[in-house]
Amino acid sequence: ANGLVNLINPTFAVVIGGLAIGRVPYERWLLFIWPLLLVLVLFIAASLTITALL
Repeated sequence: ANGLVNLINPTFAVVIGGLAIGRVPYERWLLFIWPLLLVLVLFIAASLTITALL
């Protein structure tokens, strides 16, 4: 969970530094990362559910 939160957390220095170097606005980054985060969360939830049922 910590890694997922760090991808969108505006106080995470690596993300903000990388965005600044690449001159990518934070809003544009959020629009790009939200669908990916949603897929990851759904995959993790499905994996945990299947594992718990076995």
